[in-house]
Amino acid sequence: MNYSLGVDLGTTFVAAAIARPSGVEMFTLGDRTVVAPAVVYVRDDGTLVAGDAAGRRSVSSPDRVGREFKRRLGDPTPVMLGGAAYPVTTLLGTLLHDVITRVTETEGTAPEEVVLTHPANWGPFRRELFEEVPPHAGLAVAQMVTEPEAAAAYYAASRQLTDGEIIAVYDLGGGTFDATVLRKHPGGIEILGTPEGIERLGGVDFDEAILSFINYEAGGALSELDMSDPQTVVALARLRQDCVLAKEALSVDTETTVPVFLPGRHFDVRITRDEFEEMIRAPIESTIGTLSRALRSAQVDSARLSAVLLVGGSSRIPLVARMISEELGRPTVVDAHPKYAVALGAATLAAVPAGQIGGYRLVPTAEPAGSAVRTSPAQRNGPIDGAAVEAATVAAAAVDAPGGGRQPAPADRTPPPGSDRPGRPPGQVPPGGGPPPSGAEPAGPSPPPLGGEPGERKRRRALVLSAAALVVLAIAGLVIYAGTSRSGTPAAGEGTAAVAPPAPGNAPPAVAASVPVPTLAPAIPVGPTPNFVAVSPSGRQAYVAGANSGVVTVVDTAVNKVTATIPVPAGPPQYLAFSPNGRRVYVSIWNDARTVAAVGVLDTTTNTVVATIPVRTRPFVPAVTPDGKWLYVPNHDSATISVINTATNTVTTEIAVAPNPHWIEFSPDGTRAYIANHESNLVSVLDTASNTVLATIPVGTSPHSVAVHPTRPLVANVDYDAASVTMIDTGSNKVVATIAVGKNPQDIEWAPDGRFAYVTNVTDNTVSVIDAATFQVTATIPTGPSPTSVAILPNGRQAFVSDLDGGTLTVLDLAG
Repeated sequence: MNYSLGVDLGTTFVAAAIARPSGVEMFTLGDRTVVAPAVVYVRDDGTLVAGDAAGRRSVSSPDRVGREFKRRLGDPTPVMLGGAAYPVTTLLGTLLHDVITRVTETEGTAPEEVVLTHPANWGPFRRELFEEVPPHAGLAVAQMVTEPEAAAAYYAASRQLTDGEIIAVYDLGGGTFDATVLRKHPGGIEILGTPEGIERLGGVDFDEAILSFINYEAGGALSELDMSDPQTVVALARLRQDCVLAKEALSVDTETTVPVFLPGRHFDVRITRDEFEEMIRAPIESTIGTLSRALRSAQVDSARLSAVLLVGGSSRIPLVARMISEELGRPTVVDAHPKYAVALGAATLAAVPAGQIGGYRLVPTAEPAGSAVRTSPAQRNGPIDGAAVEAATVAAAAVDAPGGGRQPAPADRTPPPGSDRPGRPPGQVPPGGGPPPSGAEPAGPSPPPLGGEPGERKRRRALVLSAAALVVLAIAGLVIYAGTSRSGTPAAGEGTAAVAPPAPGNAPPAVAASVPVPTLAPAIPVGPTPNFVAVSPSGRQAYVAGANSGVVTVVDTAVNKVTATIPVPAGPPQYLAFSPNGRRVYVSIWNDARTVAAVGVLDTTTNTVVATIPVRTRPFVPAVTPDGKWLYVPNHDSATISVINTATNTVTTEIAVAPNPHWIEFSPDGTRAYIANHESNLVSVLDTASNTVLATIPVGTSPHSVAVHPTRPLVANVDYDAASVTMIDTGSNKVVATIAVGKNPQDIEWAPDGRFAYVTNVTDNTVSVIDAATFQVTATIPTGPSPTSVAILPNGRQAFVSDLDGGTLTVLDLAG
């Protein structure tokens, strides 16, 4: 079967993706990972070995291993390996040759098209040198495209971009940083202004920062090492690898320990995420300054950006999204696969068959300043006319799944936790088809020239790259599938009040499809200290508990304005829970002195408090059973749950749970309740028929809130002091994923369609958006000061975030 290939030759790793008529997927290059290290090793006979085979030798023979050499492209000084000199183009060609060999062996035939990516800020000299790389890999020709344009192509594959919409691409990889501004227009996507970059800044510099920290903690022990001792060289090479692992660990955990094995000495160094962030804060500030220069070059104010797209493996560091949101005040979008986005985009741009684009009219446009989209040799074309959009939609019928496997297009993308299919195993190098020897063209049979006669290749080459904008536009689309509301179907039987059936012709509104990047709407002033917000089951009102102001504020969600202020005489209102029919709001009431502990019953018809129910200790976030008959109240200081009969407003039962229950939520059928126990680092599972604890599930540090998925057997929990979200499979009561978010996450809620979850990060002043299919953060949205809770309309169109220190509700448009 014909296929095209996209290759990202990065500073620290190599990634490859294949595009077929059925879709685009990653090709597994590594022995244990999808990507392969960008490492080359020279054998005693001068033969060069690439990828994992080279990486395995990096500890035992570090003098024969070359890494991070892409940074040196254009430097006339060759790279020394094993005492011999090698041009950078030869080493890059070795990496590419290894990719082509593996792919060709596995697929049974050579790729029809190959697209390579490079930084957008490379000048003509470096681009011309880069064009020397394909011949070293046995390729007659390969297309060249800039990394941000490739990333934007993959971004557009799953997100709707409207005409005039502007995004910035923030690409922080292993060794370089690039910032580019792009705009969607009827003919495609164009680069605005001049891309900016920092040539020597990336993940390897963060590894060095950790190494320097270890040296400091060890009293300068590393500086005193005898580098002429082979054992010392090996020990230091191993320590560098452990620094990489520590960096990756601190993106998902709050601390890690690095073992240090030196000749005659062994010790451990503990590093916290806060310490790591202080090490790298200044470099990240410089990347934001570079991004700002790119915006000025493009004459684009940050307020005009719909989002900042974060790509490159180092963009997963949580501090990156936080600092960009603080500086620019715009959403940041972390692709589900930031390390793979460039390769997937390159394959997407290579996927358009010549027969499908041959008759399309090219729109003559001025070349964007700084644009680096090239063929080899250089040849530029304008974007395809928007009338030709329909022709290339097959390019993104499928997208890459975690682990390198393939999964259906987003509309069908609802795999259960942990159901990823493994990626394709790497192929074997054909006999005689090894990488090129030192300083020469590849020895032995190398992959044949690709794609037919040179004249035909030139014509197709021009057509493929000129169609890049068409592909980006054609594959953009929104995924719409229906879900059900988290609150479930209102049921009769709450006290003595029955639920009236909907009037004829008044069917519940359809649930909107949520998008990966919500947009910000104007904030709503609601008065001081809004601690918690809840939305009525009808979606017509949002009620806000003003902790220190002593009132509950009512917002009309049709106009997003305050319509009522309700005094709570018993004490400070802290948290709220609606009855399923919306006729009651239960208000948790307590003060800092712990002299007040009660639940107020607020009648939403009259907006008055009609009863006050004493409970044992400070009541935290309560919940009403789906049938409306029982209210369960977590008593924070007594490790109990009070069960209240809603018909009589009396406590009937108390259930012992793990210390400091913060939050409770029911399964849709009401048979189970899930409780976040803050000080115990546990989530309790409660059987509501017997009111007994069935299981306790260890999670991260300080679980604060839980959210039950509307349709899947899944519970999300925020770990306040671990800066993470824990996903729990309710079938097995096992943790299936831990996701790094911002500092001090306090609340999490699912969209009614179940596609995304929203997390309020109190200290960062942001909301993290998590994809339920991939368990990845897709966006970081700035909010007002101290976002403490989030509530979502039943139709899924808007969310309201309580900004405790801002006196406002941040409003998110979840459907775009």
